[in-house]
Amino acid sequence: MISREQLEHEGLDAGARRRRVKAAVLVPVLPGVYRNASARESWRQFVRATWMWLRGRGILSHLTSASLLGLVETEKFPIEVTTSTHSLKAPSDRIVVHRVKRLEPRDCRVIYGIDITTPVRTIVDLAGCLPQRRFEFVLDEARRRGLVAERPLREALDRLGRQGRPGVKLLRCILDAGELSLPVPGSPFERGFIQFLDRRSLPEADRQFVIRDDRGQFVAQVDFAYPALKVAIECDSKKHHFGVDDWEHDVTRPSKLAALGWLVIHVSWHMLTHEPDEVERLIRGAMGHPSLL
Repeated sequence: MISREQLEHEGLDAGARRRRVKAAVLVPVLPGVYRNASARESWRQFVRATWMWLRGRGILSHLTSASLLGLVETEKFPIEVTTSTHSLKAPSDRIVVHRVKRLEPRDCRVIYGIDITTPVRTIVDLAGCLPQRRFEFVLDEARRRGLVAERPLREALDRLGRQGRPGVKLLRCILDAGELSLPVPGSPFERGFIQFLDRRSLPEADRQFVIRDDRGQFVAQVDFAYPALKVAIECDSKKHHFGVDDWEHDVTRPSKLAALGWLVIHVSWHMLTHEPDEVERLIRGAMGHPSLL
């Protein structure tokens, strides 16, 4: 990628640029931004082109920022930018412009040489544009990466959460419910299971619960548990054994839990997504509702 200013610095005036475009040496990408014709087009290339087009008039934000931060796996259009320059208009349907009254330096950071919103600002922005279930997945990933914490999020909400701002109520509810004081789900699968419990009006389960024997010795850590009932739930993804120790652990662990009186329910992603009624039946049955067995 190369900007008009960079080309001018190299001595290429408007006429020289037009000749190179006509000769298919340069390809216009956005106003004032070109790519070498031999360079393969990509999402990240267009992200950089958008940043170059902005020329300091805004920063990349929302899902684009989340992608660059590694909070979401998708690299998709449109590229989202936030600006306080109200005359700025998107030059392409591949760009969406979000307007704010003021964009403060504390809401900005640089990654890969590109200006984007900070993780905290990104989370606040996404709370207002993503469905709640998907937003919870993104918030979990930000927590797993150590990019957000409760205090900075509350401070950002106090500063940015004007009346009527989308997502403020959702994020405040999540914080007030104490979500960030709980163990972060180990995977999107586990977050999906938490959402399943809520949808099915099942009791909230303890997360990442450590089970010990009568001497206080560690026996296992399970994904979810109802300790008073000695019911554990494991969200089983595909597991691969790399040695005898791993195999021995998987063989002896259920026996030890059973000896302590624990009932372990194993839930796969397929069961959760395609057999939710069966998953609910198993859980309610284990909790003492034999009529549902």
